[in-house]
Amino acid sequence: MPPISRVHRSELPIRHSVAPHHDAEIRLGKVPARQAAQGQPVQAWTFSCYTQRLYEFVRGYRMPIEDNAGAGQPQRANAAYTISEDEISLRDLWEIIAKRKWLVFLSTVVCLGLAAAYVSLAPTIYESTAVVQIGKVAGQPVDNGLQLASRLMNQYTPVNTEEAQKQMPKLYAVTPDKADGSILTLEARGRSPQEAQQYLQGVIQRLLAEDQQRYQQIVGTRQAQLTRLQAQYQRMRTSLNAKSGKGQADSTSTLLLLEQSRRTDALTNIQAAIANMENALAPNNTSPTVQTLSPRYDPIPVAPKRGLILVLAGLGGLMLGVFLALLQNAFRKQQA
Repeated sequence: MPPISRVHRSELPIRHSVAPHHDAEIRLGKVPARQAAQGQPVQAWTFSCYTQRLYEFVRGYRMPIEDNAGAGQPQRANAAYTISEDEISLRDLWEIIAKRKWLVFLSTVVCLGLAAAYVSLAPTIYESTAVVQIGKVAGQPVDNGLQLASRLMNQYTPVNTEEAQKQMPKLYAVTPDKADGSILTLEARGRSPQEAQQYLQGVIQRLLAEDQQRYQQIVGTRQAQLTRLQAQYQRMRTSLNAKSGKGQADSTSTLLLLEQSRRTDALTNIQAAIANMENALAPNNTSPTVQTLSPRYDPIPVAPKRGLILVLAGLGGLMLGVFLALLQNAFRKQQA
């Protein structure tokens, strides 16, 4: 049996798991001579070095390891460490803002002052509203709601945009309902409630006059058609009665019977057309354009919206102050 050679325990390799996903072989004490003979890097380890190495590895930072050749350099084992150097916590952010609170306060006050000046100098605008029902003939509207709204806005709005903005009072909006467009909501604006109301009343009166002419024209055409049908019915009825009296003497004539049947059918058709025309011109199917809601106004102005403007100005000034504080802090860091 060959003799058993003794090996010092300092030369035995010890495998130690530093992390669940990483296995590192740690050698304690002196390194065997055969490792140096094979050209492998020789590293001298102590227990304190191993402990420090493990602690820093868990923290995400790998301490520099210097070999006998002196080629070791500091290495970062985790890129997250470099990112954490550039991060800023909420506490740091609050400290930056607190140090420059005068800048945030000044920015907010300036924005609120400008908003208050605008609100005090801007003209007060009031609004008046009315509702119009478009007329109909035979169940069909006299005018298309969308086309009428567009025509009214073009008629009462100047071509020049600057003049349209400065014009007061003015027709602000004409909105047809979404159902069939037969109901229009008109809105006018003025420097006083009475001014807006009077202006809108004038717009509606002109609209009613124009639609009344169109309504009378359409109804007149339908009435003329009804009159012609009634006259035609009377002529055919008189002719049929005359043919019937003459046919009593010669009731065996086949041609005469066919003629009477044809005239009777035509008379029935004309009578049905007359009934349809009269039904179309009935009050429930034919009516002129009317004003269903008279112009009314709200004593509360619609513009400028003072509360909303001041709130937005305060928030904007606060955000601007915070931005300026962070920007000033960044510039001072660069200069330092």
